[in-house]
Amino acid sequence: MTRKEFLKLCALLSISPALANDQKTTKMPALFISHGSPMNIVRDNAYTKALKDITKTYSKPKAIVVVSAHWYEDRTFISSSFKQKTIYDFYNFPQKLYDIKYEPKGSPELAKKIKKNIDDTYLADRGLDHGAWSVLYHMYPKQDIPTFQISINKNLSYDEYFKIGEMLSILRDQGVLVIGSGGVTHNLRETKRPPYDLQIDEWALEFDNFVAKSFINKKFDDLIEARFHKYFEISHPFDDHFIPLLYVAGMAKKEDKITNFYEDIVSGNLSMRCIKVG
Repeated sequence: MTRKEFLKLCALLSISPALANDQKTTKMPALFISHGSPMNIVRDNAYTKALKDITKTYSKPKAIVVVSAHWYEDRTFISSSFKQKTIYDFYNFPQKLYDIKYEPKGSPELAKKIKKNIDDTYLADRGLDHGAWSVLYHMYPKQDIPTFQISINKNLSYDEYFKIGEMLSILRDQGVLVIGSGGVTHNLRETKRPPYDLQIDEWALEFDNFVAKSFINKKFDDLIEARFHKYFEISHPFDDHFIPLLYVAGMAKKEDKITNFYEDIVSGNLSMRCIKVG
């Protein structure tokens, strides 16, 4: 991402009809959400309540852009579908989860404008995977906000993910809510079932604390270098759920307040931490 591309995008979005309306535009936060088990879609608990409550702390977005751990590709795609179909990318769960639809409109115009100003970016006809709709189902049940996703390009460095986040931060000024959806820890082979799930693994507790402190203190270089943390590999044997943290970290400004609006570790080592930037 070059400085020239960033400035072009800023200029373009500032006059974008896709975001224009008669209402005053208020700056949006950026959110990182640990989405956890798909069963949270149908649960009523402290976590789902936190998702509902966080939307009361800022104005209704004009659009929502999600970077989900579950769209992991060899290049950067942007969904330009007018209708965002529900993707059921989970298996062997109760039928009631597959009976739910979450299908807001997309924003093809905004997707195309972002694509036009970022090199090596491609449009795709794709809906919302469960990393996106499982949390939005609780946050915006009316499905009345234009929503689409941007994929993770697995060939980029951690520093490049952070820089894309810096670029996407301009969307916040245009009333767009950007969400990174993944997990602060995510090693499903190590998760535990009752009664063993009540004992929290030291590695999960320490890595979760490391991420929380990196955000609160805005020491984002620590996140970019997180691979060198002694518990990174056990926390993320596959790093797709960690990468969305870097996008959200890149969107943080010096003046932004950082809030951990949900904190818990379930199944012995699965962090459900959720972070609000701004």
